[in-house]
Amino acid sequence: MELLCRQLQLSLLPDAGLLQLCSRLLTLVPTLSISNATVLVKSLFLERILSLTSSASRLLRAALTSFCMKYTYPVCTALLGPLLQDPGTGPVQIELLCYLIKDNSLEPDMQVQMLGQVVELAWREETFLVLQALLERQITEHQRLGLAMVLEPNTTFLKKSLQAALRHLAR
Repeated sequence: MELLCRQLQLSLLPDAGLLQLCSRLLTLVPTLSISNATVLVKSLFLERILSLTSSASRLLRAALTSFCMKYTYPVCTALLGPLLQDPGTGPVQIELLCYLIKDNSLEPDMQVQMLGQVVELAWREETFLVLQALLERQITEHQRLGLAMVLEPNTTFLKKSLQAALRHLAR
């Protein structure tokens, strides 16, 4: 799949072409495997997002959101960690990640997985902004308990603050 993506130069598609391709990929039956979807997310979105110098276009946001709705896990694993760990990530990339989180296109339980990924990363201002977007979403009691379980073994300096934020959300 990686070779095919490189040969087709999918990372060079204009945003309109990206949206059309994503729309077609979302209609595939059977659906893509997690590994193929992850490779596609990296090929279609990662470099494109890292190279942004201004806010993402509506077409890029629409393509990413639609792909995330069907392939949430691959989008989270292929974009969240790599974007938050890349030294080239700046406000424009974080704005797009926060948009994706706040858009409510994520499956509810993916919030727990995303939080688990975020708290394991090196802490930078960008990491905190994504974490804040995650915690601002409406969460159920079940999700709150899942988030608490993710935080429990964590040793980050913000552990107590995050636990307090979860208690505040429970009110």
